[in-house]
Amino acid sequence: MQKKFVYKKAIILGGSKGIGKSIAQELKKTCKKVYGLSRKDVDTSNLSSVKLFIKKFREADVLVLNTGGPENIPFDKIGEEIWYKYFNQLFLGFCIILKKFLINKNGYIFYISSSIIKEPSESLIISSALRTGFSSLLKSLSHTYSKKGISVINIAPGPFKTERVKQLVKNLKLFEKSLPTKKIGNPREIGIIVNSIVKNKIKYLSGSTIYLEGNILKSFI
Repeated sequence: MQKKFVYKKAIILGGSKGIGKSIAQELKKTCKKVYGLSRKDVDTSNLSSVKLFIKKFREADVLVLNTGGPENIPFDKIGEEIWYKYFNQLFLGFCIILKKFLINKNGYIFYISSSIIKEPSESLIISSALRTGFSSLLKSLSHTYSKKGISVINIAPGPFKTERVKQLVKNLKLFEKSLPTKKIGNPREIGIIVNSIVKNKIKYLSGSTIYLEGNILKSFI
C-alpha cells in the first residue's frame, strides 16, 4: 500500500544537523519530498547564496527557517564586520527568502529562534538582538500570511543537545544537573512537534511562539 503524504515538499534550512536535522527526519513521515539543507546549500550570511537558493528551490509547502547561533562575544568586542555578517545570517537573509520564496496555499513557515527572545542574554547579545528583531517582523507578517492560509509559527528552544550547546557549555553533565528538568532537551522533541502540527494541519497556532525551554525561563508572560 502506497503511503499517503499530507504535503508534497518541505525545505529545512540548517537541516543537516542538530534541531534542523531532527525536523527533517520527522517531516519525512508527512511530506513527500524533504530537503534538509546544509550551509553548503544555502548560507544566509551570504546574500548571493540566498538568491541562488531561491532560484533553485522556488517554492515549498513547508519552510523551516533555521541557522546556527552567533559567537559568544562581549558587546564592546563586536566589530562592524561581525554585526554585518550576523545581521545577514539571522535577519536580512531570511527577509529576502520570505519576499521572493513561494509558500504554497495552506502551507507553513516555521522559524527556529531561541528562548532568549523572551529573556535576553548579555552573553549572547548578537543572537538576542537579531532573533528578537526577526521574531517581531515575522509576527507582523503573520497576519498577511494568514489571509493566504499560510501558518507562521515561531519555535523558541532553550538548551538542546546540539553542537552549538556543546560549544557554549564546558561541562555538559554539570550543566544538565543545573537545569530544572535535570536533563537537556533532545532535538527530536522539536521535530516531533513540528511534524505533528503539519501532519494534523493545525492552523490556529499561526502567529504564535512555542517555547521549549525546560522551564528555565523565570518570566510568566
